Amino acid sequence: MSRPELRTESTLVPGLAAVALFAVMAAAFLNASFPEPTGFGADAAVVRSIGAALFDIDPAAVTGDGAAVASEGFLAAFLLIAVLLDAALDGSIMLARREDEGGDGR
Repeated sequence: MSRPELRTESTLVPGLAAVALFAVMAAAFLNASFPEPTGFGADAAVVRSIGAALFDIDPAAVTGDGAAVASEGFLAAFLLIAVLLDAALDGSIMLARREDEGGDGR
């Protein structure tokens, strides 16, 4: 029985590229500076503002106390996640139906 041999001629360049990319990414993350988080404040109504933006209502009228938050960015992320979850659910239903119908695909 012979020992396995490592083929270095075909894996050396991609390996060095991966190590170099890791070094660049690590340096970028370690040297990055981020501002202090500010938050929304204790009286901010984030969920009410998102709901008001979803139904195209004035957020100040919904919150009542004027603590509305600019929520268009939240609304875009909310709708994007909803569409992606719906696509995942549709795909899982499609895969489950194929398995129930039989292995020959008819």
